[in-house]
Amino acid sequence: ETGICTVTLEEDRFRSNLLYLPAGAVLFLLWLGIGFELIEPIIEINPIVLLLLGSPLVYNGSKFLTENYIFPDNKIAYGPCPSCEAENRVYFGNILGVEGFGEVASVKCGNCKEVFNVQRSTLRASTVPKA
Repeated sequence: ETGICTVTLEEDRFRSNLLYLPAGAVLFLLWLGIGFELIEPIIEINPIVLLLLGSPLVYNGSKFLTENYIFPDNKIAYGPCPSCEAENRVYFGNILGVEGFGEVASVKCGNCKEVFNVQRSTLRASTVPKA
């Protein structure tokens, strides 16, 4: 017995997709407002058609802004604590230029206060050996 407990976390795709929401909402409102103001005087068009025409631009724009500027190199993982099995979340990557966890995240469980490390590449979590 080494005294080191390990578990494998899973990638949280739902929360990863939510990261695109702020840029998407801003671009959506900009497209609708500017598009309606520029196109409406020239041609009467239904706002729903305007949204459908702009959806690829909003999607690609929000993806570009999120992945390159707001949350570059992001990955969100969730899973049980290796010691007490309470659910924890880990965010890898930067947020608006503020550096976050890189390849290894050192996380403290909110339930048992045990510190464990999570590898970004394998999402393998293991407790820190006691000295």
